[in-house]
Amino acid sequence: MTDYVDREHEPAAIREVRQAAARHDIQMLPPDIGRWRAAVLIGLLPYDDPEVILTVRSQEVEHHKGEISFPGGALDSADEHPMAAALREADEEVGLRAEHVEVLGEQSHYRTMSNFHVTPYVGLIDRAPYPFRPLAIEVGEIITPSLSHLLDPSNIAFERREREGEVFHMREYWYEGHRIFGATATMLGRFLDDLSRLRGLPIPEPG
Repeated sequence: MTDYVDREHEPAAIREVRQAAARHDIQMLPPDIGRWRAAVLIGLLPYDDPEVILTVRSQEVEHHKGEISFPGGALDSADEHPMAAALREADEEVGLRAEHVEVLGEQSHYRTMSNFHVTPYVGLIDRAPYPFRPLAIEVGEIITPSLSHLLDPSNIAFERREREGEVFHMREYWYEGHRIFGATATMLGRFLDDLSRLRGLPIPEPG
């Protein structure tokens, strides 16, 4: 098991993750935007090439069966802050203990098509591999694509959509046959774009 508690010995990629999270220009939404509040954790395993924790939703859930999402969910009355909800849900869904997560920063808020106001947080896990315990009724599988995989243009595509006469292109990512799209891809893409700028890489654009 690898442990990167000592920052002096962290891989360069982990230092870049810290910088990217710290430099993010947070675009917030008014508190009354969205019918429900939710929060998610963009969790990173501390390998030399960090890996992002994503879940494949089970076939037992009511909505979005088989889709890819971050650990997270709606705030409840016991949550004092959206970050508390993100950490609580990560523990409930995949068995990731809050004390094993260093929250590096808040990301831009996102309003989903289902009218959730989502606050994402980037978090660095303190060990890898991690002994996840997925909640079977909600999580069918945990996948952990590396940052280098997600930044590789060959694993990025754009879906053309049209709404009310306006054409736009939604970014999506592919990993071992899994399609990462929608809100998850958008929130993930914002973090990856910050990392790309830090590394001097081009930002993906529709072809």
